[in-house]
Amino acid sequence: MTRYVLLSIAIPEEQFEVATAVFSLWPVIGVEEAVDELTICLDQKDWHDGDEAAIVADLEAAGVRAHITKLGTEEDQNWNAEWEKSVDPVIVNERIAIVPEWRADEVDAPLKLIITPKMSFGTGHHATTRMMCRLMEKYVQKDDRWIDVGTGTGVLAILAIKLGAASAWGFDNNEWSILNARENVVRNNVEEKVTIDQLELQETTLTPCDGLAANLYRHLVIPYAPAFVRSVKPGGVILVSGILKYDADEVEAPFLALGCTVLDALQESEWCAIAFRTPTA
Repeated sequence: MTRYVLLSIAIPEEQFEVATAVFSLWPVIGVEEAVDELTICLDQKDWHDGDEAAIVADLEAAGVRAHITKLGTEEDQNWNAEWEKSVDPVIVNERIAIVPEWRADEVDAPLKLIITPKMSFGTGHHATTRMMCRLMEKYVQKDDRWIDVGTGTGVLAILAIKLGAASAWGFDNNEWSILNARENVVRNNVEEKVTIDQLELQETTLTPCDGLAANLYRHLVIPYAPAFVRSVKPGGVILVSGILKYDADEVEAPFLALGCTVLDALQESEWCAIAFRTPTA
């Protein structure tokens, strides 16, 4: 029977993307995300003594702060069935629930989002996704046009339509995310109103919109504040998250300098989400 090596590494969540790029240099079969931790899986036949130190060295060379928390092995089993058992519905609030397809019948909510994850972000299990959902519920208006930057599973673009928006455009640079988001769009019967594209933010021209959601990291939100503000109509809404509460002031600064005002701010555990109103003139 095949055995697998599971290596868990403590990594700040804002560095997950860089870490995942480093893992692509190794024969990694899968990556599991937790709070400030990534667990990678490799076939035991591809594993050699000292590989854990070499992986950490590669991460540190890429500027990722990392240390090993656990190293172990697992026997082969029906991983898909085991994984499905572990994915619970997420009740965002009294109206919004995010549920995997195989558990959709267990939840009765006015806004039920059927999100079946693969390797993409946005299942509702992370505080930032839940906070963004709550802000969108408050600020999406009927017939709005929304942009979802870094769409992940497509959950925020789908929610915008469920809340009455006329259209939503989501994009991401990750191929897995795009495939997953498009599947989820179809599962939620919003394919006529949601467009999903694979694009790099730095190479993308943002189209005019009424609202923009960016559940990213601080190092992406801050430099793109001018582009976000230019894209959103005067008096429109920009929602940002993926931000540690300690970085809130630093993230707010470029938006305030551009004439935006803070409409709202939420905080859950170490994370926060902020709603801005773009200047009216």
